[in-house]
Order: sequence, then structure tokens, then C-alpha cells
Amino acid sequence: MYLSFKVSVVMPAYNEEEFIFDAVRAFISIPQVDEVIVVDNNSKDATKRLAAQAGAHVITETKQGYGHASKTALMSATGDLVFIVEPDGTFRARDIYKFLSYADEFDAVIGTRTSKSCIWRGANMGFFLRYGNAAVAKLLEYLHNGPCLTDVGCTYKMLRRNALEQIEPYLTVGQSHFSPQLTIVLVRTGMRCVEIPVHYRRRVGTSKITGSFWKAYRLGWKMIFMIVAYRFRQFPHLQSSISQEVLADIGDIAVMK
Repeated sequence: MYLSFKVSVVMPAYNEEEFIFDAVRAFISIPQVDEVIVVDNNSKDATKRLAAQAGAHVITETKQGYGHASKTALMSATGDLVFIVEPDGTFRARDIYKFLSYADEFDAVIGTRTSKSCIWRGANMGFFLRYGNAAVAKLLEYLHNGPCLTDVGCTYKMLRRNALEQIEPYLTVGQSHFSPQLTIVLVRTGMRCVEIPVHYRRRVGTSKITGSFWKAYRLGWKMIFMIVAYRFRQFPHLQSSISQEVLADIGDIAVMK
């Protein structure tokens, strides 16, 4: 529990037995985290068993794809604040405190892995991935009038539950380009969003996408086409979950400055 908010952490997982136990335990050890949910996406290894042993609530999503597993994970959470994160060792559990510090002011807090000072030695964030992610993120930012964005592919995010419930019908991507679609929908429906840097470490195991240059290259173009195509789609302006009292407080602070 954080202030009056129940906190959920969800992890879509496919063949992540090498680190899933440690990932679940790391987040469970955070006092503010109330539940950890792992959505097993037809893993062929011991992912499901190890996640349960570590203390996670395990759900199976039979539709194959990161987007399908992510949407099931997000909508299965019962918390007021819902975190989505990869269980592969790349993200640090303690960074959850960075996100929580923005919980009163934003509907969604989006991580970025491209801040040079937060990229750990051995992390899979070389020149191509770092500047490619930043360039496509800027395309999304400019075409959709979003907040400052520097990473189109970061999967470490925090969303308010009531905002998530409103945008759920518009989350339709079932594959690896789910993350930028989520960001586009949040921005275009009027949710208040902010991006923050997170630590990015060496992955445990082999990435299903960025471990291959050509897979990452094809995924990048798929993201670009979607970002451009969505520029011409209409989205309803939904009700931000941030209270008017909070917005008034933010306005008063701005005036004082």
C-alpha cells in the first residue's frame, strides 16, 4: 500500500525461468507492493512453477504474443496503481519508488531506458537500439502531441487503475508493438502522462526480439507504421483520473513559482 493506493505489479512472461523467481521476490520485498501477478504466455520451461513458488499469483494467457499477455496482466490486477515490468532482470525493483513519487499527479508514468547514466554495463542498449528508440519516441511525441518521450520500447510503466479501465477497449495490439500503442492511447485520450529514467541492466537469458538485430529492425518499422497510422485515428477524450483538487494544487504551485 502506498498512501491510500493498493499497488499491483504485473509481469507478462514467456520462457523466463532463469530470472522469474528473483524478479517476483524482488518486487514482493518492496513493502508498498500488495500483489505480484505473472501472466504465463504458453512457456515451455518452468516459468509458471517458479513464479508461483516465489509468491506470485499466476495466470495463463493462451493467445501468444506480448500484447495479449500484457493486456491480460494489466486487467487482472486489483490495485489502484498498476505496474507492468519485464521479469528478465533488466529492470530494478527499487525504481518503483521513482514512479510512486508521481502517483498523485499523473494517470501514467512511463519509464525510459535511454538515459546514459542509467544504462548498466552489459545492458542491451547499444547505439542502434538507444538512438532508434529515442528517434521513434520523438516521432510519437510530435505526431500525437505527447509529453517529452525518449524511449518508445520501455515496458516499465505505472498506470492508475481507473485510467486503465477507461482505455482498455482501445488496446488491440497482441504482439510486441503493444507498448507504443499503450502510450499512444494514453496520450490521445487525454490522460496525464510523464516519462522518467529507470535503470537498465544486463538481461538474464536471451531476448526474444532485441537479441536479434533483424527482429529489432522489423519491430522498429512496425512501430513507426503504427505511430503514423494512428495519427489519423480518432480517440474520445476520456476523463483523467487525477482529481480537480490535485490539478488545482499543481496550478497554485506553478503560479507561486
